[in-house]
Amino acid sequence: MKNIGIYRRVFPLTSEAFIQEQSHNMMRYQPTFISNTLLQEVPFNSIAVSQNDLLGIKQATFLLTRSPKLFNRLDTSTLALIHAHFGPDGVYAIPIAEKLKIPLLVTFHGYDITISRTALWRKGKFLYYQLIFHEEELKRKAAKFIAVSNFIKNKLLEKKYPNEKIIQHYIGVDTEKFTPGKKASERYILCVGRHTQKKGIDTLLHAFAKITHKHPEVSLIQVGTGNLTNTLYNLTKTLDIAHRVRFLGAQPHEVVLNLMRGAEVFALASQTAENGDCEGLPIVINEASACGIPVVSTWHSGIPEAILDGETGFLVAEQDDINLAEKLDLLLSDRALGEKMGQRGREFMCEMFDIRKQTSKLEAIYDSLS
Repeated sequence: MKNIGIYRRVFPLTSEAFIQEQSHNMMRYQPTFISNTLLQEVPFNSIAVSQNDLLGIKQATFLLTRSPKLFNRLDTSTLALIHAHFGPDGVYAIPIAEKLKIPLLVTFHGYDITISRTALWRKGKFLYYQLIFHEEELKRKAAKFIAVSNFIKNKLLEKKYPNEKIIQHYIGVDTEKFTPGKKASERYILCVGRHTQKKGIDTLLHAFAKITHKHPEVSLIQVGTGNLTNTLYNLTKTLDIAHRVRFLGAQPHEVVLNLMRGAEVFALASQTAENGDCEGLPIVINEASACGIPVVSTWHSGIPEAILDGETGFLVAEQDDINLAEKLDLLLSDRALGEKMGQRGREFMCEMFDIRKQTSKLEAIYDSLS
């Protein structure tokens, strides 16, 4: 079994459970997680600048310098390659890969290639400055780039990433964990997404407000948090649906799984944000389909690659709350249709997105580099 390094600047994050899920399903590679800040212990080998850095001085230094010397045990590692998640992390992983003289693989997920570099600059975060300053170096020095959807692949090409280095590869979903369950006694639409502009939660709230009178027994449950939380709370009051919408905040993976199994419909009205920020392919949509529930979403980014319109769910135009309301109404009114779409959605996930199949394909990518 070969050893590989998986680089994530801050790890683990609740919203990125897929990174650990992917690692758990590796059969021929043993991962060592490399990070600047390790938030908690993980069930894998790990090396972090934050270890024995109580004042955070070394972490701040690494953010500024990218120096691999700040990793105490890095010299003793026997890694075949480094796999970095997200573009900025790829930039930080370059010196590590060079020090160890091993290939660097970088996965692009969404914002890291869709947000304009001017908008990234305005965010005022130093790691974004590092991406902007060193992006051409990243294009030259990384061995391969993984795009999580064909949409992201095209975005990489637009920004002049080398075509011969780009591999389109879907992140898998655990179809043995995310399985259909018994519907809850309460009827509800489920939405899981951070409170950011690209998630289009405001559009979903407007759509839901249009059908509440027709489905008085149906509620909307929303899981997530973010910088638009107060705005969304206030919108439910303006629309007079605050008593019909439950905001649960961020929730653990297991809670989300149980909510999916009990839901009647999953909805996510993703859209392109003003700064260009787009989804890559929201894994939560695939998890919902694997649970056998129909999905209503948008013709946005890689979502049409995972939702078969009219077959496993419905897709509407971005910011189209009228059509979104119509599709939600249709599924709530015809529960047999929803069950049929949900069954087909699960079949499609098992065919195209099963995590074991997809991780095996990922390991084949590793084989080609190590």
